[in-house]
Amino acid sequence: MTSNKLQNKVAIVTGGGSGIGKDIALKLAQDGAQVIITGRTEATLADSASQHDNIDYQVTDVTAKEAITALMDKIKTTYGHLDILVNNAGVAPVTPLRDVQDDEITTTFNINVFGIIYMTQAALPLLQASQGNIINISSTVADRPMANMSVYSASKAAVRALTVSWAKELAPANIRVNTVNVGPIETPIYDKTDLTLEEAKAHHDGVAKNILLGHFGQPADIANAVAFLASDDAGFVTAADYKVDGGFLA
Repeated sequence: MTSNKLQNKVAIVTGGGSGIGKDIALKLAQDGAQVIITGRTEATLADSASQHDNIDYQVTDVTAKEAITALMDKIKTTYGHLDILVNNAGVAPVTPLRDVQDDEITTTFNINVFGIIYMTQAALPLLQASQGNIINISSTVADRPMANMSVYSASKAAVRALTVSWAKELAPANIRVNTVNVGPIETPIYDKTDLTLEEAKAHHDGVAKNILLGHFGQPADIANAVAFLASDDAGFVTAADYKVDGGFLA
């Protein structure tokens, strides 16, 4: 379904090559925005961009400040303004504490926390000029940490803290900052674990039994919420923790 709610808006979606980010990019484009997706793999970005004429891409590692600066330069040169920043890029390791290695801790916090900080800092001058808005993608594990997901849960709790702090700090500049609190969603991110098939199934089933609606959600469910928060329909919404979780946190 298409609309013109985001007509003439320019949006960045990090991690836009697959999963939730891919659906977010498509929804924003369908609603009229010019969308620039970022990620580390050109092939997946190109595939995602092919969904809609309004989607462009630039290979960008959210942990690399020079790459982020190049992205912002492209935005300024090509589009002249930036209205929406969706900090979606993330990793979600499922690892028992006994098996957590240093590189997993570093990678998780570099992408899930530092990457959001770096991207938002770099985008801030453009967002201030447009009185734009920021949407950070978090997770229900920030509020309900799960076994075998301690590092990931901690990183998403940090995202929520950043959102509230920035909402308070940036309100005088008329920049709205919100979190979409993602519940159990069917996405390839759950395939990228070191669990055995039995362990993965047990994890999946353990999550499913706590969803009031009885099933995992789809990436499009998250995209719809992001599109709402990005639009003027949510003009009086900031510091919100918008839960899309099938009742998981009830």
